[in-house]
Amino acid sequence: MEKRFSIYFTLWFFAFVLMVSNIWGISIFSLDEAKNASCAREMLERGDLIVPTFNYELRTDKPPLHYYFMMIAYKIFGINEFSARFFSSLFGSFTVLITFFFAKRVFDEKVAFLSYLILLSSLHFVFQFHMAVPDPFLIFFITVAVFSFYTFYNEGKKLFLWLFYICIGFGILSKGLVALVLPSFTVLVFLALRKDLVFLKSMNVLKGLFIIALISLPWYIAVGLKTDWVWVKEFLLKHNISRFSDSMEGHGGIFIITFLFVFVGMLPFSVFLPQTVKEILKNKTNSAVLFLSLFVLTYTLFFSISKTKLPNYTVVVYPSLAVLIGFTLVKLRNYRYFYSLIFYFILTLILPIALYFSLKNDANLYLIARYSFFFFILTVGAVLSLILYKDIKKVIISLSLSSILMTLVFFFVLMPRVDKESSVRTILPYIDKNLPIGYYKRYNPAFSFYLKKKIVKLESPKDVEEFIKQGKVNILTREEFLEELKDIKNLKVVVKKKDLFENPTSVLLKNF
Repeated sequence: MEKRFSIYFTLWFFAFVLMVSNIWGISIFSLDEAKNASCAREMLERGDLIVPTFNYELRTDKPPLHYYFMMIAYKIFGINEFSARFFSSLFGSFTVLITFFFAKRVFDEKVAFLSYLILLSSLHFVFQFHMAVPDPFLIFFITVAVFSFYTFYNEGKKLFLWLFYICIGFGILSKGLVALVLPSFTVLVFLALRKDLVFLKSMNVLKGLFIIALISLPWYIAVGLKTDWVWVKEFLLKHNISRFSDSMEGHGGIFIITFLFVFVGMLPFSVFLPQTVKEILKNKTNSAVLFLSLFVLTYTLFFSISKTKLPNYTVVVYPSLAVLIGFTLVKLRNYRYFYSLIFYFILTLILPIALYFSLKNDANLYLIARYSFFFFILTVGAVLSLILYKDIKKVIISLSLSSILMTLVFFFVLMPRVDKESSVRTILPYIDKNLPIGYYKRYNPAFSFYLKKKIVKLESPKDVEEFIKQGKVNILTREEFLEELKDIKNLKVVVKKKDLFENPTSVLLKNF
């Protein structure tokens, strides 16, 4: 018993170390992270557990669960990058461990360990749990929910049924109704295909809905009452229905792009997806294989149809897909996989070169273009796997170790160097925090996280003129709006810098 506990703790600890790697050393520069981290800080500052705000104005983008965890971390560790991301990383390590336990319970220890390695080898999966956003919590709760349902279906233990409903409730508090709709749809399709819809009688659906409502509804009702239902209307209409029916913030794309997100995100082991599909078809009567496949397909198809497409939307399927790939890797010697390794080698050869020229042509990031060649670490792993291709164990080790090493290099070497070029790091030293701060039309929300004060909204040149009458001030804006302010006397550009991975260029103006 002690030996098993020691093994499981080691597996969790290694996953946690990877998930938490350098979350303290990279600034909050992503727009989503900045808004979420700032919102949690403002709620903590006001002692308000109900109404989310950003820059002290109502924020209707997301439900509150991730804010609560950030607030706890802020209380323990202070308000900083580590605190904003800590629970995301912790839930990432739990997600990996739960995937291990599920695969072990349903298949065997080999499949479990391979599923574990596949998830930790995915840079995109680990990256997602480095972010101060709600997705890590949604991924965790949906993963536990779908695994719990199947365990209940397979073993009949009521504990797992109640866990299924509890996790859906917390999933709704993480990111909304998607946590109810897609797992429930998967369950219905699965039972229909198994010609087992009568199983629904054993699921105590009414009690389950009561549990879900008991967990999720109180906050939704409270925020509705406190905001005259503005939050609920905005969230449901704009951030759910509109995201599905219209491309928001330029995040659109063709139908197949969501499948490409999954393929790229699950590298290196997604190169074995052709073999995995064959193995799924061979084992379509296996209830676990059928259920996991349906969940992956349902979730991915849903976001393929959605007009707004983002790589993070489908990370929820990675744990289930990791189990299916792990199930295939155990039997991989039965398949031709040499061409998959050739494809991966070509891919890892092209990636650093393409990244180099991409960064070289970026006015902000050309100085760090040379760091692109660190991605040849993946190429080394690909070459080793080709040399050792007859020994599948050595192939798996080569791919996994090179990917995990690349992940560590990415967070400890590459991202800090990219971070130095962020507009927030560049502009912050020029801002006098003791002076009033305003923004004209738009600004990078990361400034709110670091300035920790209200940034006054200025909507017209006249507003700017009134604002500067109070004396020396700071004004943040974007380069595209400078032409509108050119006639205001004594207002000069102090510094400007293009936002990382975004089109706008942030600008700081001061009146001299």
